[in-house]
Amino acid sequence: MGAQRTRRVRRIGEWLAGAAVPEARTLSDALGLADNSPDLQRLWRWQPQQLDRIEQLYAAAQRAFERRTRDDVCRTLEQAVRGGVRMASVEHAETRAAAAERLKDEADAAARRLDADAALASGRGLNTGLAFGMVLSPVVLAFAVGEAVPALFHAKLACPEQLSLMHALVCFAGGALGAVFSVIVRLRNAYQLMRRAPGRGGVQNIPPDPRQLAQIMRQEGWYRVVVGWFLATSLFLLINGGVLTIFAPPATPAGLCAAGPLSLAAHEALIKAFFFWGTIGFLAGLNERWAYGLLRRGGGDRHTGDAAS
Repeated sequence: MGAQRTRRVRRIGEWLAGAAVPEARTLSDALGLADNSPDLQRLWRWQPQQLDRIEQLYAAAQRAFERRTRDDVCRTLEQAVRGGVRMASVEHAETRAAAAERLKDEADAAARRLDADAALASGRGLNTGLAFGMVLSPVVLAFAVGEAVPALFHAKLACPEQLSLMHALVCFAGGALGAVFSVIVRLRNAYQLMRRAPGRGGVQNIPPDPRQLAQIMRQEGWYRVVVGWFLATSLFLLINGGVLTIFAPPATPAGLCAAGPLSLAAHEALIKAFFFWGTIGFLAGLNERWAYGLLRRGGGDRHTGDAAS
């Protein structure tokens, strides 16, 4: 039972943060060849650029986000180099040309597979960050209403204050939901999340480190939710402070805190008030891209673009 639980926890950890990185090994070690072996030296003289690229892809494959991707790509590259070693001693020109083309195709396929792995890591990191923000919103709401704010005032809050606080936190949670929705509707595919340096396009290049991408996108998703929180809270303050009069709440806390039991109309107004502030927060959170753009404006890193735009 304990071993099964350990495996389950390990699988969850790998799903979130990627498979554990094994001890690094070179391609020659995997093939059981010395670096100065005649067969490998012959292949170096025949296809130096392709072999150099394959060795870089092999090193990148060992850092793949998914264990299956790492195993498959490493196995494919090892088989490709074994075939190249055999073909390097062949004198027939057409056979050598076909073997060189196969070597290039295998390297291209490995690069695309690693690109897909990095895109998966980026998307999973963003989803984790967004989900963490969404889960944290109701936790903050419940903690603030039940524990933090009453302890801050050293007393139990009266009905109007409790309702005002609940409205603020419902708006707060709506801002998180709006920010998540804003990111999701703009994200067409996970490859948008992969930031590359200038001039690093195409399969000829080595894919980025998937773990770094996942970590960056977790932070990115969390930041988006935080921006939605602040936008929703700001709009709540503007409306309740009378600065913004376009939106009128369906009921005020004072009107809902009557001495006697609430009437049917008061119950309806109470429910509408929660929906109203949740909607206000959601609309505010939808503008997280605009607010985030203001924070990024004037920065020097413009060639990478917006990761989730």
